[in-house]
Amino acid sequence: MNLIRKNSFWMVSEYGLGNEVSTHGDVYSYGILLLEIFTGKSPTDSEFGEAIGLRKYVQMALPDRVSTIMDQQLLTETENNESNMSYSGSTSDLRISCVASVLQVGICCSDETPTDRPPIGDALKELQAIRDKFDKHLSGSPLKDHCCQAIDTIEGFSGA
Repeated sequence: MNLIRKNSFWMVSEYGLGNEVSTHGDVYSYGILLLEIFTGKSPTDSEFGEAIGLRKYVQMALPDRVSTIMDQQLLTETENNESNMSYSGSTSDLRISCVASVLQVGICCSDETPTDRPPIGDALKELQAIRDKFDKHLSGSPLKDHCCQAIDTIEGFSGA
């Protein structure tokens, strides 16, 4: 696991090893946040145990089993606050593809080697491209809200 428990909070393991705080650690944290948001799971969920963490869980599911690990609420559309799962297969597949793309950004950002993580600006550009590619298919879905929130967060983080 890449997280260390210290005084009731979790931190990137490289910090626990005495390394200085850096933007690499911030990018890692953002990557884990993306994984949390789009799977609905915490990196410390007991289902993962010591051998597997959230990152590995997602990595093992990409690209073919994304629909089994993603937050199922992202597949629902709300009309008058009622859930509706009546998507055509192609629309559902597009939404799953969108989540797979976002999860891949999360995996890249949370790479175990700090220098292999992308600069935050590159992650932002990738998320913006994902949003633009899937925008018309996300209309009216919680997935659009999640994507916009993820991009807003990273824009604030990167000063873009």
